Amino acid sequence: MKRFLSAAIVGASLSVFATPTLADDPAHDQCAGAFDLCLKECDTKYEGDVAGRAACVPSCSGRYAACDAGVAYDKAKPWVEEQAKKTKKFLEDLMQDLKKAAPGDSSPETQPDAPQNPTKSI
Repeated sequence: MKRFLSAAIVGASLSVFATPTLADDPAHDQCAGAFDLCLKECDTKYEGDVAGRAACVPSCSGRYAACDAGVAYDKAKPWVEEQAKKTKKFLEDLMQDLKKAAPGDSSPETQPDAPQNPTKSI
């Protein structure tokens, strides 16, 4: 579920910004082909049954959205992984710099502002 949610978010983001590139993608064409096939199956299976077809079409749309989001996620995954690595390195470097800049142990027991004998308030 977590992967699907991430894929959906990335897919939605990419569909806004990268629609022209996705339209030329063979994987996107496969999603569109599967969607068309699903709609034809709905037409065949529920011929003359408007209510049945109305229930079938959203299922096709959901499958198409999941397929298209997966395609977008697969395209974005290398970029996202690279950004995660860069962020991790930045945070590691920042922590190293903070450790070097610290004058000593910064634990609460050795801080001069910490109360020596805390009292209870009633």
